[in-house]
Amino acid sequence: MSAQAVVFVVVVVAVIAHVALYRWVKFKIQEGVILQFLRDAEEEGAPDHHHATAIAAHTQLSAERVSAVCARSKEIIADPEDGQSWRARN
Repeated sequence: MSAQAVVFVVVVVAVIAHVALYRWVKFKIQEGVILQFLRDAEEEGAPDHHHATAIAAHTQLSAERVSAVCARSKEIIADPEDGQSWRARN
């Protein structure tokens, strides 16, 4: 294998690892923001579940992104009565 091929493979692997790490960190930050909102709202006496649009309004995330993060998160669960409402796992 030539040196150029080795360099190319290393660069491709590094870029893939960088993108994967970036996406994971971005997800964890957004998950933390949503969890903090849910927990703060519950402490203030609000219901323990909130609709994705309400979460989006308070977190500056889009409602679609809120739904995607909540659906992927292991710390946030869907309200069984409404699929677009979310609550923090206790």
